[in-house]
Amino acid sequence: MLLDPPGWNRLWPHGVPHWPYASALDQALTDRGIPPGIVRADVALRPHYEKDRRDTIYMILTWDVSRTGARGGARLSWDDETGWSYAQLGTDTHEVLFEATVDPLRRVFAAPGDVAGIAEGLVRNWRTPEGEYGAEWERASEVRKSIEAFHQLRGS
Repeated sequence: MLLDPPGWNRLWPHGVPHWPYASALDQALTDRGIPPGIVRADVALRPHYEKDRRDTIYMILTWDVSRTGARGGARLSWDDETGWSYAQLGTDTHEVLFEATVDPLRRVFAAPGDVAGIAEGLVRNWRTPEGEYGAEWERASEVRKSIEAFHQLRGS
């Protein structure tokens, strides 16, 4: 279970703008009995000299080999522009064996239960994502507004 985030910094004291989505995902994964070993929800700030690029709002969920019961670990990655991707990892979390987008998750803010279903296949069976999921998380518009406010404040 994730702890409440501390204030991210003086620029955005409310925590990371996508924290509600990270929390909902963590709960859905915990409910399925597959909490990730590492959760990183953060913002990669664009360098001040790159005015044509936005800051990247992202999240990374990682399960190492000890949590998967498979030949290696798994990682789900998300960002606010492209949505979800996954990787099958070797026995070292830096060893990426395969990486691709999660095509079945058609929404950037896919429903947490759908993301947890995809994660369960990866974590329990090392099975690549399949099926068709089109549901959007019910609080997506709220988080989009928070992210947009963050971008406006940052000028990105």
